[in-house]
Amino acid sequence: MVPIDMSSENVQKMMLTPKMLLSMHVLQLNLMDLRMFMQAELEENPLLEEEGQEVLPDKDEIKLDKELSMLIDEDLEGQDLHLDVDERPYNISEEKRCYLGSLIMKKESLYEHLHWQLEILAKNDEEKRIGEFIIGNLDDNGFLNMDLDRMREKIGADIENFKRALSLVRSFDPIGVGARNIEEALLIQLIFSGKGDTHLYRIVYSYLEDLEKGNYERIARAISVSLKEVKKAKRRIAHLNPRPGAAFGGEAASRIEPDVFLSKNNGSYDAQVNEQGLPRLGINRFYKSILREKKAPKETKEYIKKKLLNARWVINAVRQRTNTVTRVCEYLSEAQKGFLESGDLAAKPLTLKQAASALSVSEATVSRVVSNKYAHILNRLFALKDFFAGAIKTMDGNIVSDRSIKQRIQNFIEQEDVERPLSDERITSALKKEGVNIARRTVAKYRDSLKILPFNLRRKHR
Repeated sequence: MVPIDMSSENVQKMMLTPKMLLSMHVLQLNLMDLRMFMQAELEENPLLEEEGQEVLPDKDEIKLDKELSMLIDEDLEGQDLHLDVDERPYNISEEKRCYLGSLIMKKESLYEHLHWQLEILAKNDEEKRIGEFIIGNLDDNGFLNMDLDRMREKIGADIENFKRALSLVRSFDPIGVGARNIEEALLIQLIFSGKGDTHLYRIVYSYLEDLEKGNYERIARAISVSLKEVKKAKRRIAHLNPRPGAAFGGEAASRIEPDVFLSKNNGSYDAQVNEQGLPRLGINRFYKSILREKKAPKETKEYIKKKLLNARWVINAVRQRTNTVTRVCEYLSEAQKGFLESGDLAAKPLTLKQAASALSVSEATVSRVVSNKYAHILNRLFALKDFFAGAIKTMDGNIVSDRSIKQRIQNFIEQEDVERPLSDERITSALKKEGVNIARRTVAKYRDSLKILPFNLRRKHR
């Protein structure tokens, strides 16, 4: 298999900072995926434990893993090992807990989910054009079945632009889309979870078939790790998603868990991140105590320091996710208060760039927060990306949201005389009377986006 080419400038920088990659990965996870991630980390890292569930390891567990020691790429001796993790009091009312089981939403297609991210994160029209072609050629599993060189030639893109667009798509949620096969999807996920330089990556890259066949001893000898580490790696790899696009297949409705609860308080909204079912992560005191033992081998201490540092990264990444999701959701609820309380007609223009600027974060950060996440408020469930609305300048200079215009168009058509359906020109005139002065072609474009037929075809179909 050829190596993964994550060639965009941003991804190259990220590959040098595992801590940043881990934080980005955790921020993008929805509640269900976060549960799986935290459970996998608990199984893999002996320094992590669920608070109140401390278990003393067996004597083999603290032996030095030579392979991991070789992979240390930082001077851990100089790292601050103090953990400054706040308590995370979290209480969910019984009413909310019961409500979780009743939320049903129509599934979004993989294409819709990826296209939304592309619209937001593409840096220019060429990157958007290539990205659109890549997304359009993904199969139901999220894989590219076409040869990359042939694809590039077919779309007429130069090599660097194609690589940048492919790297961008591979950074989208769900991580692993744009891969060419299962192995590549797993490798991309390991890179973005900060494990691109570990024995997990080496096993997937070179020994995945042996792992499937249970040839653990062969793998252990080949990469100089213990048999126990190989079995632990298998459990961790099992938590990865071999077919990242498959969850979006079909038209069936799916049960959704809110990622955040919004509640009104003195005219504004408070956000409470849903942590139902998430383990409370802590540090295993047994291993920490070894660092204070003068007789403990230096190599063992180095191994524990590495694992302790990774545990700290995981705990802080989860805490940072909570803080960032809270900030973004409270901003969005305030910016779109009218939308929350009155629907699309009251939606204001709001872009990712505006939100990022107001919160002093990057657009990519806001995109990761809202991707595939939902908020519960007033007994309703909203996709976080529904809080954003494009802006359109009317012919008399006013700025309105495209969402409010689409809702007006839909309302007009729902109330029209079925024997005399409204033409786009008549809808344009009706909008103008309401103070929305836009071109007829804009009305036609929005009507098409709502999947509503032209007036002459509506009359024939009734």
